[in-house]
Amino acid sequence: MKKILWMLLLTVSCTGFVRAQESEGIQFFHGTWEEALQQAKKEGKMIFIDCYADWCGPCANMVKTIFPLKEVGDYFNRHFINLKCNMERGEEGIALKKRFDVVSYPTYLFITSEGYVALRGAGFMQADAFIAFAKKAVATGKNGNEERFAKGERDEMFLKGYINEMLSLHNADGVERVLNTLYEEQGNKILRDKDYWEAFDCCAADVNTPLSIAFVKEYKKLYKVHGEYAVLQKIRNLYASIRCALTLYDTQGRKEVVNEERKQAYFDLMKERKLPDYKVLQQEVDYIILLRAGKYEEAYALGEKSLAKADARELCNWATLGERMVRKNKAIREKMVVWVKRALALQHNEEIEEEGKSVLHDLETSENPFYGGKGSKGRSTIPIRGYRR
Repeated sequence: MKKILWMLLLTVSCTGFVRAQESEGIQFFHGTWEEALQQAKKEGKMIFIDCYADWCGPCANMVKTIFPLKEVGDYFNRHFINLKCNMERGEEGIALKKRFDVVSYPTYLFITSEGYVALRGAGFMQADAFIAFAKKAVATGKNGNEERFAKGERDEMFLKGYINEMLSLHNADGVERVLNTLYEEQGNKILRDKDYWEAFDCCAADVNTPLSIAFVKEYKKLYKVHGEYAVLQKIRNLYASIRCALTLYDTQGRKEVVNEERKQAYFDLMKERKLPDYKVLQQEVDYIILLRAGKYEEAYALGEKSLAKADARELCNWATLGERMVRKNKAIREKMVVWVKRALALQHNEEIEEEGKSVLHDLETSENPFYGGKGSKGRSTIPIRGYRR
């Protein structure tokens, strides 16, 4: 009997010790997003979501070194319903990734009980900074930019601050949605405003949104506002980008196959919308498809045909795509050097001068063409969506 009592006492003591250890750090809610939302409403708290992926080193580091700390747990457990979510696994994770425009890991979302993001952050943080950030979220509460915008605030300073906040976190989808809402409310003047144009240029990727369609209809009038070079580059980056080309593929097993019917419909759309030089844009899409298939000689031959009478901008565009997509084929890269030299010999502006010299440098010196050579700069001809140039 004494032995049994001793074992029971030992079990209770161990259980208490484990619970004490668990309670030191952040206590995560075990349930669905909807259940967490209901719990937040019930307790009058906000929701904290740790958005992570299995492969993310900083995510694992936060779990190992920051989340278990007592001071972190004390604050987060008092103020939030805490939720961990793998954004790349399961229907709910993928849905939440899309809903909240998660583009990097770790991302930290502080969400009101009504489902609006009050504050978001990203990256590894030390404990003091992490707690300070959480305090900022609590202070923000229902005054978060997403909620203010959704409920109708339209002060220009607020709007541009909200867009800049999203740009700082590379939230391109969020920016594109906001700009389209503003277009529906304010019309074409959105395209003429310098700050909104910068955001549109940086983030717009869907050719079928109302704002993108309006942009194509207005493109000639926008030359005087933003310059012909910038406007034509945006049309090209909307309709003849690597991203656009990827939408034309089907997957059969692991093999990518171009859907010819879909591609023809897309080419018809370019013609229907009367894009400037739409035939060149169509050829550029074909060029991307050939490069992606590793058919470098065919791609180069298409370039020679298409670029016979090309201006400096088009020559630089095609050479830049080649520099990024052709790997370990020095002969083809050397041929594309000629395109850049032709571009620099033609009449051109400062942007093309800088771009051309940078592409030329990487074509001639880079050991890893995808990343560019030492000293290479980001390409304005292949902008990274959501990143300012």
